[in-house]
Amino acid sequence: MNGSGRSVIDFRLVRACRNLVVIATVTLAALTLARFADFDNAILLGLVALAPVGFALTLVVAAVLTDLRYGAIALALVVVLGGLILPGTVTPRVGCEVASGGTDSSLVVMSHNVLFGNPDVDAVRLQITRVQPDIVLLQETTPDRFDELYAELSAKYPYVESLGVQHILSRWELSNRFESGTSTGGALVATAMTDVGSLRVANVHLSAPVNLERRSNQRDEFAEMAKWRIDESVDVLMGDFNASRAQALYRRVVGDGYTDGHRVAGCGTGLTWSRRADKGPALLSLDHALIHDRLRVESFEVLDFAGSDHKAIAVRVHGPE
Repeated sequence: MNGSGRSVIDFRLVRACRNLVVIATVTLAALTLARFADFDNAILLGLVALAPVGFALTLVVAAVLTDLRYGAIALALVVVLGGLILPGTVTPRVGCEVASGGTDSSLVVMSHNVLFGNPDVDAVRLQITRVQPDIVLLQETTPDRFDELYAELSAKYPYVESLGVQHILSRWELSNRFESGTSTGGALVATAMTDVGSLRVANVHLSAPVNLERRSNQRDEFAEMAKWRIDESVDVLMGDFNASRAQALYRRVVGDGYTDGHRVAGCGTGLTWSRRADKGPALLSLDHALIHDRLRVESFEVLDFAGSDHKAIAVRVHGPE
């Protein structure tokens, strides 16, 4: 092939790459805008938070193939737009181990969607033992699995409140029980009289939006939660929300006096859910801790997989005044 033919091919390749760069940039910009819009009815399980990965790869590869200068610009765009799409998840932090440090007026709340039929109850128990939480919130814990798990934890957590497959385990007496939800998801709320004051905790396990009915249930559950969390003076809402931080449903409950624990004191991406139990890698942040502003978050930790498709999370908060 002569030089002229090669030049034509090179020109077409450059033009194609530049077109890809433009498409990827526009897409990333659109996803950034979507991050601040109401897209919960169009996005399943927060895919708006995952889609940028593919487009970012396209953007950078196409730009580098075209020109290194385009590659540098593309990389900068990916970082900036990615930071807007996923606020609070791209900056690593240190000192997130909730079992270490802490003040005399702090306490630890841990949450884990254990998964129906989890074959590795020992791993779940070992995590709880390592973290040494003061209050444990469990979801998807069937009666037989709960009995097996609780057998060696009852001495440390003598107080229990249960709602179906949801359980609150506490070092302190629990009172003022409250329930909310639909047939496929909801919350169990109780007050613990801790050593540093009264703490009202909600064990959250909302409907997974896998079909139209459950998506409708989830919207209803979020709407109810926005009301009762204030009416019930809840301090900590924690568990499996089945919604990512990018979804409008979740974004609406952040604020109005509540803060996302990971965003203020977490490390890394905060991803907690995988498509395959205990196999990883984690793909989405579905498990969250919403902390009332009257408390101060000291640290937020995402633990390793322990036989479930969800990682456990734990938060250390400065006790209520």
